[in-house]
Amino acid sequence: MKRTLLLFAIMTALTVLVSDGNAQTKKRIGLPEGSDSVEVTGKVTGKQFALYEIWADKGDEWSVDLDSTNHFIGYTVKGPDGDRYDFLETAPASGYYVIRVELNSTGARSKKPAAFTLKIKFEIEPSTPIS
Repeated sequence: MKRTLLLFAIMTALTVLVSDGNAQTKKRIGLPEGSDSVEVTGKVTGKQFALYEIWADKGDEWSVDLDSTNHFIGYTVKGPDGDRYDFLETAPASGYYVIRVELNSTGARSKKPAAFTLKIKFEIEPSTPIS
């Protein structure tokens, strides 16, 4: 038992030492109940980036808007088919779309944190009430 605990402690320490400090994880987001849009706030510094994942059906019309006081920040959208988009209006395929927010090389060198708000809006037709 002591040997297993020691081995586990060593493996945990090695994982912490070897792990990449800039590794990013995707945050899955969705629309709040009854809403056609969602806003997410975040901050990136240096070569860090923020990843957000949202589902869209083929043919859904949606837009992404990034607000920040930092002029060196931008985003790209990667579709479920692997294609990259700078702006997306009509989803060409159903699946999860990954939005990556990051600083360009000039902004990354400055090492100054860049706060941002990411706004995602879907064009949803109003439904008719069931009578």
